[in-house]
Amino acid sequence: MASSSLNFRLATVEDAVSLERLINTAFRKDDTTQVFLSADHARVDVIDVNAIISKINQPDCAVLAVTDPSTGTIIAHGSVRKLDEKRAWFGMLAVNVDRQKQGIGSQVLAWAEQYARSHWGSPRLEFDVVNTRAELIAWYKSRGYQPTGDTTPFPYKYHGDWQGVLRDDLCFINLGKDLEGI
Repeated sequence: MASSSLNFRLATVEDAVSLERLINTAFRKDDTTQVFLSADHARVDVIDVNAIISKINQPDCAVLAVTDPSTGTIIAHGSVRKLDEKRAWFGMLAVNVDRQKQGIGSQVLAWAEQYARSHWGSPRLEFDVVNTRAELIAWYKSRGYQPTGDTTPFPYKYHGDWQGVLRDDLCFINLGKDLEGI
């Protein structure tokens, strides 16, 4: 899918409810056992409306809303924030479940890379991904991202009654890519 057929814009507070629905639905689509123990994990949310509004209002943070111009519907999301003078952080890539596997995620990632370079002069973009998401890690590696060697514990405490729903061996691995020449 060509980027010219989509609208890329910064999200507004008015987008928060739609973004919350999009992100949680996209993350729940994982029907593997890479993160969840079974396909029955509808009660697990990864973000709420207040957290989205907080990100939208955060200085040095850009929350992307990708819309389908024919409907005005938000179909994808990503966020990028400045960590320091040398790095920006990418987060929460989510694509509408009916629009996945069409190249939209690659376009969101490219947008984040370009935004980090052009707005903050960030020479590097980093983010984390759940260690058990082998296909997703491979997807990022095919786009030039490599493990940094850093890991972060999985925040089980933010997922309420996670036992019996989420695997208990999760952590995040950090991936990064130098953005020189992008």
